[in-house]
Amino acid sequence: MITNKIKSVQLKKAIDKLKKKRQFATNTSNRVLLVISEDNFEVYKNLQNLWKSLGLPANAFDVVICGSVRDLDDKDLWQVSFKDLGLDGEIKNKDLLALLEYEFGSAIVISGEETLLSNYVALRSGATFLIGKSPDPFSILDVEIFENDPSLLEAELIRYYKILKNKK
Repeated sequence: MITNKIKSVQLKKAIDKLKKKRQFATNTSNRVLLVISEDNFEVYKNLQNLWKSLGLPANAFDVVICGSVRDLDDKDLWQVSFKDLGLDGEIKNKDLLALLEYEFGSAIVISGEETLLSNYVALRSGATFLIGKSPDPFSILDVEIFENDPSLLEAELIRYYKILKNKK
């Protein structure tokens, strides 16, 4: 679709702007955002329970799926797709905008085909620390994990999060 191509161009520009404006170590929030693309959701859906392993309360861990997962009944998961964006690349979904207004200390990015959208949402969250699965085509991640096995990726995410928070 032509509108999706326009939105893609706008997202690339927005990602570049957000990368330049990004500030480090200005946020001490323990709130974590998991951004996962729809094509990775089935493989990595257990990560939606990662908050338990990170020692966080459930209300300090939010999950955004980029794309549209069919038959998703979980009300605690947010979904965003290109239809939720205006032609200028801005998010039209008011609920998602409200979510992204929270202060996030960390964002975990598991992107696939929806790399543009995943990276945009992660940067829009304003998270101080970005960690995620390789590849990182926009170089937004502070820590890039080169692991495809879901359980090993989860172990690495936990390890780096605890290092970040100085936990043992």
